[in-house]
Amino acid sequence: MINIFEVGKKCNLEQVLANKEYRVKLQNKIINDNPNFILAAIKLNIPGPIKNNSVITEFFKIEMEQFEQNLQKKGILYKKVKEMLNQITGPETFYLLSADFIKSKKITISFENSNEARRLLDIDIFEQKKGIIQTISRKDLNYQERSCLLCNKPAKHCARSRKHLILKLQERITELITETIINYNNQKLACKLARLGVNAMIDEVITWPKPGLVDPVEHEAHPDMDQFIFIKSALCLEDYLYQCANIGLNYIGNDFESIFEEIRLIGQKAEKTMFEETGGINTHKGVIFSLGIVTTASGLIFNNNNDLKFEDLQMVIKKMTVNIINKDFNKKLKEKEILTAGEKQYQKYQLGGIREEAMKGYPVVFEYGLIEYQKQKNLNKNERNIMTLMRIARYTKDSTLIKRSKSLEIINWKNKEIDKFFALGGIKTNAGRAFLNNLQNQFSKNNLSLGGSADLLVVTFFIAQIKKLYKKRN
Repeated sequence: MINIFEVGKKCNLEQVLANKEYRVKLQNKIINDNPNFILAAIKLNIPGPIKNNSVITEFFKIEMEQFEQNLQKKGILYKKVKEMLNQITGPETFYLLSADFIKSKKITISFENSNEARRLLDIDIFEQKKGIIQTISRKDLNYQERSCLLCNKPAKHCARSRKHLILKLQERITELITETIINYNNQKLACKLARLGVNAMIDEVITWPKPGLVDPVEHEAHPDMDQFIFIKSALCLEDYLYQCANIGLNYIGNDFESIFEEIRLIGQKAEKTMFEETGGINTHKGVIFSLGIVTTASGLIFNNNNDLKFEDLQMVIKKMTVNIINKDFNKKLKEKEILTAGEKQYQKYQLGGIREEAMKGYPVVFEYGLIEYQKQKNLNKNERNIMTLMRIARYTKDSTLIKRSKSLEIINWKNKEIDKFFALGGIKTNAGRAFLNNLQNQFSKNNLSLGGSADLLVVTFFIAQIKKLYKKRN
């Protein structure tokens, strides 16, 4: 780990004292101008001559964001007085609080004590009472003094006696600040990945027309569903995807199978959440499985800060699901009396469905879906999505389609129909659009569905967007 104190301008005692004098004048002016508010003056306790640089400033900004969120949770109204002072002596900022004086101090002490890194924060509380500005200390409220970062004894005693080498303190502070920044950035990235997953689900359902699928115009093959219930379902799964991304982003090790088992348990809870939101209707069970895997795998790739190459993402997915067929089918089918549709298909046709697709690293997505999506980038979004769906459907042994038709022969029929669609120019020609509308009518009339292909379309949308996200991040 690089010591963050290797970079930055050194400040001397004169600069520290001058800054202290300036800060006192500024604090007094702010509180005199706002006598009905409590003032929180915040700075950092950084030992040594280097008290500020880009990393320290980033840490301070992160903590101020967390401080504001903490005030919101406590129901405290606040106003930042002015932009952060970013001086050689360290970053500083000031807040006006609409709160009781004692309560404000207790809240700030609690925040300073909430984790080890926040012990670097120095939050002073001031109020004006009868024209006199007063502050309050930890000791006044019978709180324990600040403890040393190295030995946990009173920090003042260690500082006065110079008990610890500055270098040792800087090493510990480097660890705390670096860990804080990494965790914060991972949380932000996990939120972004989860939101991209939700967007991918919404993009799928609003794409039209889609044979045998729910869209904004037609859903006869799924009469118990519509686009509204799909959107509600997608939104309720954001927390699940956040958890998956977070697991990947923070994992240390190479036991990817164990990660898969962990997210599978989380996925089971997500299924319950989905069914609660939809009133028992299965809108996204397949997506919960596949998007959970791919989101976690994406987090693992970002975690290692590798170039986001598709082959690397596929490799991680394969490692996560390497034994899924053996565990789910070869071992469990012998013990079960009631089989799911997927288990029946494996028993009858030896088709592994979405499990097999995952175990192979989603080849249909990478070899057809993403390539078609990139190829059709000049089309409008809806048409681009349709072309991508139909390319995916052409090369998918769609388990939902097989289940609805009760015959494997449906796959050959589906492939021939989609070949005709592309031969007519796809969605880009009048003939292709007319053919697709007619195909949609056939699917609806015969209660057929491309549900498995729709799940892979969601995965395709997600991976296409995280590729863009990686480029922006780097």
